[in-house]
Amino acid sequence: MTSQTNAVQEPDRPDIRADLASVLRKLAESTFDDTEPLETTVVRILSEADRVIHGKRRPCRPAVINGLAARYGLLGQPPATLEETGRAMGVTRERARQIQKKHEALHGLDLWWPQLDAALELASRQVPCTELALADELLHRGLTTDRYSLGSLRACAEFAGRQFDLDVMAGVITDDPDTLTAVYRATRRLAERQGLATLLQVSDEALDAGFVVTEDDVRALLTASESVVWLDENHVTWRSSVRNRLVNTLRTLLSVHQPVDLPSARQAVENFWAYRNAGRTADQADLVAPTLDGLRAFCEWHDQFTVDNDELSAIVPLDLNAELGVEAALLVELIRMSPNGVLDRTSLMETAEAYGMNLSTAGVYLTFHPAFVQLDRNAWTVRGTQVASDVIATVQGQARARSLTENRDFRTGVIPNGCPWVMLAVTSNFRLTGVLLRRWLPAGTPSTRFELTDGRGEPCGTAVYNDETGFTHGFGTYVRRFGLRVGEYVYMCADPDEETASVTHGDSDEVGRLAQTNLAD
Repeated sequence: MTSQTNAVQEPDRPDIRADLASVLRKLAESTFDDTEPLETTVVRILSEADRVIHGKRRPCRPAVINGLAARYGLLGQPPATLEETGRAMGVTRERARQIQKKHEALHGLDLWWPQLDAALELASRQVPCTELALADELLHRGLTTDRYSLGSLRACAEFAGRQFDLDVMAGVITDDPDTLTAVYRATRRLAERQGLATLLQVSDEALDAGFVVTEDDVRALLTASESVVWLDENHVTWRSSVRNRLVNTLRTLLSVHQPVDLPSARQAVENFWAYRNAGRTADQADLVAPTLDGLRAFCEWHDQFTVDNDELSAIVPLDLNAELGVEAALLVELIRMSPNGVLDRTSLMETAEAYGMNLSTAGVYLTFHPAFVQLDRNAWTVRGTQVASDVIATVQGQARARSLTENRDFRTGVIPNGCPWVMLAVTSNFRLTGVLLRRWLPAGTPSTRFELTDGRGEPCGTAVYNDETGFTHGFGTYVRRFGLRVGEYVYMCADPDEETASVTHGDSDEVGRLAQTNLAD
């Protein structure tokens, strides 16, 4: 068995220089097995030093030595209080304080302590890891006989004059607490925002906060945390998130119909979140729908869902009204009340208007909400409803025939200063949705938002032109303010540079004269 010598260097305490020199000699003469555990060496060091400090007087009892080691936090647990130390020594709290003061010259000396050096080297190689994992590894290597807390390991390092740079955050030991905090915060935020995250998403989120962390580093940091749930090799979530938008969206979807095949569920989530993203400000991060594998792993893990042969179902009761809210639930019932469970947009919006629904909200629901499905052009139903193709064709034909009976006059132009204008007859669809479904800006005009003003110069909403589709949304405020009727005309002149547009309306002659004047000019 290999033996080494433990030694104590003399601190700057002139008043006890001779005593410490004696301590140094005595400890140098003592040979301790360098493979013995930390606890054994601690007690032997304190015992040898105590005998020198007391000189010819009787040294302290073993209970006092053990209590002193516990007070310093050298036996595996964090430093004990004076009250606890006194009880361990069998003395009063004040007497424990006096004993500690008498021995304080030993604290912070540069001890030759190979077991501690091995323990500290092992800890630096292990991080990031949990306290329990490090304690078990120290125990496994024979460096301790009990599980050492990080606080106790730190106390040993400070007692022996060693530098100690490790810290613990959320149960994880690290030598870079700021980066660890950034990675954990990123993971928790992503889980609350969109249910789960990939390692790359966590890395990108941390980078946005100013911390450069590779995916491998993210993996190592998250593996050490008990708060992180690994859904598969690449997807994680936070175990105790305050909220989870993915759970809420899936509950909404399944409250209407279940089971839903996973690809359809993922597409519904992506569509709904696209709407959410469109309304977010520049400083808000986009919602990113999970991959199909990520969604499957999340639903298989979560206690509210089950997946069977790629079919997703809820295993908790879901109430339609509670999950959807009053307006969306009403819209579901209106569609289900129709003879075939399918309606064209105009008929559906008119029915919703008759029930007092906000038409803008109804239009948004039909476009993005996971409860509703567009079967084909201008044919809507509730998710899970089976509709025959001939029924869809009949609904489309009836809607088309009705549309052809309405005035569909539509003209565009540019006034002399280069500002484009549009004149259109109000149709049922325009009145009910506030959406202009025809392209009116010159080719190449990028997607633009126009702040609208009415004929009195008062603000009346925002129109959003989408260059990809040619559609312009946002006339609902104007339509409702002036109670436009089918057959009236709307005239709008826009200034793309200023992102403003003025809107007026009237009968055919009145608005036609305005358009003709601009053409003449």
